[in-house]
Amino acid sequence: MSAPAVYNRGSVTFHWGTALAIIAMWPIGKIMVGTSPPSAALYAIHVGLGLVVAGATLARVVWVIRTDRPEHLEMPRWERVLFAVNHYVLYGLLALLSISGIAMLLAAGGFDAEALAKNDGPSDQHRVLSIVFLLMFVMHVAGVVYYQVRKGRTLRRMRVPIGS
Repeated sequence: MSAPAVYNRGSVTFHWGTALAIIAMWPIGKIMVGTSPPSAALYAIHVGLGLVVAGATLARVVWVIRTDRPEHLEMPRWERVLFAVNHYVLYGLLALLSISGIAMLLAAGGFDAEALAKNDGPSDQHRVLSIVFLLMFVMHVAGVVYYQVRKGRTLRRMRVPIGS
């Protein structure tokens, strides 16, 4: 049986759903830590989205392992290695961000926006991990755009009707 030309609907749904949640979490996180006193409503939204992303990421890993994927794109070995490393690091960072977010809640003794804001240990780790994640996310998007411009098939694989 040959590999499909595009990712299946489940993979696409996991990808774009988590991507949108993560994109929403970034400004919410930046705004919530910049308010004084910290916004409990924004913390609730951020934590809720974080838990959704954590669960969806775990489900996505299982899904990816159990379903067929399209053939690898034609690219030089160094690009294929960079592609794989970027994806593994993104998944690893999502796991670490989830763990550090939960650690923040536990260290604060539950959901208390002001206690969460004052909790330096897990909070600092979460902040650093989120910056590294953002850099890897930008690298991922740049790689997609680069390959889309060069070959024109990348976005179609994720069911975005652009290119050939």
